Amino acid sequence: MNPSFAQAAPQPMHAGEPGYDIVLEAAIAPLREALDDARVELDVERMDRIGNWVFLLGNMRAPGGGRPDFSGTRFADASEQGAMSDLYVTLLRREPDAASTGSDASEAPAEAAAQDQAGLQPGEAAPATDDAGFPAGGTWVVLDHAIGPGDVAWLAWPQEHAAPRALFGF
Repeated sequence: MNPSFAQAAPQPMHAGEPGYDIVLEAAIAPLREALDDARVELDVERMDRIGNWVFLLGNMRAPGGGRPDFSGTRFADASEQGAMSDLYVTLLRREPDAASTGSDASEAPAEAAAQDQAGLQPGEAAPATDDAGFPAGGTWVVLDHAIGPGDVAWLAWPQEHAAPRALFGF
């Protein structure tokens, strides 16, 4: 069952803005795990946030440009057969510190709607923010990712992870 979210507009995140580097580091960790840092760079096409949710879509590039070299990796065969795209996508969610979660499940409808608008789960308190409005504290956790998908791998992510559909642009 897909929870109903108020369709807040995703807020684009740009290099140099508060929180960008923190989220980007967490987002590319699976890519770095799968491939050597020296082998691939990520050209971020879009990184959008709704509350505690972030969706990143980028293009993998070899250092200096061009397609990455996947030889010697688990992606080598697929790459040689042309079955890999240059895309890298990931879905992250900010897991709040234990002190910032609420436990009152009997919220008023207006409060529940405000939580949906902020991309929060029921009972979760709104995160403290820094001066620029970026959520402070907590940990950004990768919920799902796809390296070189041949299709729209993130199509089911709103349903699978109870994420706001608007974050993905559909």
